Amino acid sequence: MNTFRVLKTAVTDVAATTTQPGATAARTGVLNLSKGFTLQTPNFLAPTSRGVVPHLSPDNLEKNTGVEGVYVALEDFIEKAPQRVPPLYTYPSTLRSFISLPKSTFLVLSPRRSPAITCPKANSDANLSILTSVGFRDLPIKDYVSAIVRLEPDIVLGIADIANTVSPGKNRVQKMAMRTEKWLDELLGRVYECEDGSKDGEKKTVPAVFAPILPLEKERQRFYLSHLVENVEKLSGLVFTSADFVDVVPEELGGLPKLQSDVMGGPHQVLEMVGRGSDLFNVGFVGATTDAGIALHFTFSADEVGDGEEKLELATDMWDAKFATDLSPLDEGCECYTCKVHHKAYIRHCLEAKEMTAWVLLQIHNLKVVERFFGGIRKSIEEGWWEKGRSGFEKKYKSEMPVGTGLGPRLRGYQYKSVGGDKKLNEPAYRSLDSGDEDEL
Repeated sequence: MNTFRVLKTAVTDVAATTTQPGATAARTGVLNLSKGFTLQTPNFLAPTSRGVVPHLSPDNLEKNTGVEGVYVALEDFIEKAPQRVPPLYTYPSTLRSFISLPKSTFLVLSPRRSPAITCPKANSDANLSILTSVGFRDLPIKDYVSAIVRLEPDIVLGIADIANTVSPGKNRVQKMAMRTEKWLDELLGRVYECEDGSKDGEKKTVPAVFAPILPLEKERQRFYLSHLVENVEKLSGLVFTSADFVDVVPEELGGLPKLQSDVMGGPHQVLEMVGRGSDLFNVGFVGATTDAGIALHFTFSADEVGDGEEKLELATDMWDAKFATDLSPLDEGCECYTCKVHHKAYIRHCLEAKEMTAWVLLQIHNLKVVERFFGGIRKSIEEGWWEKGRSGFEKKYKSEMPVGTGLGPRLRGYQYKSVGGDKKLNEPAYRSLDSGDEDEL
């Protein structure tokens, strides 16, 4: 059985953290999943690319990081549909087995990546528009719903019908709410239909279903929220595609864990959302900083309080030439594999040589920093210094990440939003020998 229990709520000035009086403040909790996973919250998920945390093999993920859950998108695996049946659909085992996910890590399955690239074609009543590695496609809602039973994720996210415009009109809002409600009902019906089913004599476990909250004001999705309240017993959590609408949740749904599916703004955004009652975070900013060759080094502690005069950087650009002979670890006192075994000069050398080991080591370190960060948040709430810690963090660190000055790994199409006339972001793999460049090669 999937359950969530709030352990402690921080004593906080609610008015300072939210526009909704009486909204949930920062809290700690424990999420128990039916397949035996237990997660202390607030906590984070690592986003994946085709089921793999970028730069890390499954054994490195398990051995050298504290990642407890990963965020997997179904659109990563269906690039040939509907012309050809995707291999994932014919694989004789679960999604966990297909991507070789460690047994100690739970799996969150979403229809789309986060943040999702806007598709030129709008959704329809029966299909969700997605972006695959070979172009835009339609994902039939029935395929996603049926895939849940076969793939057996630990948490499954409901499908939200998100408009392509920032401010959808009245008719589009009604369509968004009706479709999202209909798709959620199909998902819940399919999941609970199999609750008492069996396969080869073995009883199936029901994945935790997280219902999507639309990026709309409370009044504009009032009927959809009422539907969620009516079905609260079947829900295990809520998922948000926008950090601006956490406060629309009715009081009856306040006891469910809240997942932020898109956190690209860094630790300051995390702290803001924790202060408004969010519990789980898909930390996309970690992979972005690793790709840029940047090493994180922020902490969340009651002892480290800034004076507000000269703020520190949240991270360090390892492409800087000053690290060429620096034999110190990325972060003094860090216990990650990277800091215990290697030094800055080696990592910078690997970056300059375009050796993928550089990004492996940076990813291990950056995930460790985020793990310690969330551990500090939980400790602050449990021990009663949450407000002091958050205030000190805001005074101590700059709000923006530094910009990487080097060329990282080749970018994939879903990693950036293209605009007409943009130059190519990747260097060409080959050069013409007829253009007089022979001496440069």
